[in-house]
Amino acid sequence: MATWEQPKENSIAALQHGMEFSDGVEFDLKLSNDGEFVIYHDELLPGTAPKTERCIEMLGTDEVRSRGVATFDELLSNSRYTEAWQAGGKTANIEFKMPHPIAGIEVDEQLRSMMGLLEHKLESFDLPDRSALVYSFSPRIGPVAKAAEFGMPITRLMPHLRPWGDWNVKRAVGAPHFACISVPGLVRYLRKNSMPVMGLALEFLNGWTRWINPGLPVGLRGRGLVRLNKARAGMGAFVWPSPLELESTLIEAGFSLVSDHMNPDIVSLPDGSVRWPRPASQPLDEEWRTRLNSAADGDLADLIGEASSSLPTWPEIGQKRRKELVTEQGRRMFWSGSEDKWAAEAEGGLLWGSPRIVGHRGAGKAHSA
Repeated sequence: MATWEQPKENSIAALQHGMEFSDGVEFDLKLSNDGEFVIYHDELLPGTAPKTERCIEMLGTDEVRSRGVATFDELLSNSRYTEAWQAGGKTANIEFKMPHPIAGIEVDEQLRSMMGLLEHKLESFDLPDRSALVYSFSPRIGPVAKAAEFGMPITRLMPHLRPWGDWNVKRAVGAPHFACISVPGLVRYLRKNSMPVMGLALEFLNGWTRWINPGLPVGLRGRGLVRLNKARAGMGAFVWPSPLELESTLIEAGFSLVSDHMNPDIVSLPDGSVRWPRPASQPLDEEWRTRLNSAADGDLADLIGEASSSLPTWPEIGQKRRKELVTEQGRRMFWSGSEDKWAAEAEGGLLWGSPRIVGHRGAGKAHSA
């Protein structure tokens, strides 16, 4: 039996896999020197050459491509990716990466350019509502989006991490910011700035680190979870990292996962429960949930494959079933508004408060940076 080989992060193969296998993908966009999007996470290309020769914002698109980096145009020309995205129920989380200081590019200028180009690139795709989210660690994303009248949903990632330096330096610089943020306060800030989703590190919600933030702690269980979900009132929340041992807990609590675990050979979780990778775009019904939960370990892979080919996807689900799904989620997670309002909004696309699993950099990151 063949085993899965993880594609290179942020590659076309990785993004196609993540879009088809899970509820969507997360990927990173940078602007090349000639004003085209390339899909890349790190601030510099690898190597020992001077930074000016490894800074994407200082290199042309052809040069960047010659070093194995995919372009956004290549992704948009991949029909398997775009058809899955356009069908509905799938989400692309697009992170705008800010340039290294060596490029000498002003942040507001870069964000404006990226917003205008993204809208231009996507205008012909007629994507369903809530199928794309744009975010950045830059605190300038909100003001620039407002000034530019950017038409796509945005959010600011927390805690703030600067776009250069190694990971340990980034963590050290971000630690004071992390320690002074309360999650309910973050919800109020995002709502005030018309941001429908939060993107935050797992440390805000789990482990001893959740106790160092100001105010009453929030969490994944008990009163801390109730406190957080009442504050969110239906606001979406994407959390990273998303370890397999917490996957079920996070989904049940109402959080969307930015996951590095896109291996289709993983059919069960550490607690022994079945692993279903599309809780949003292809939700299990009770019949399939019962079949999977009662199956022997050796039968799970085949049964999951059968479920994948027989269960309806989000746009194929009938209106009554969609209302049942969002009503159960809304009641459990204290969404604001009425059941009829949730059902009406769900007709246009999956609601932000509905938990998703999206593939980090497509099929999972390849390193810890």
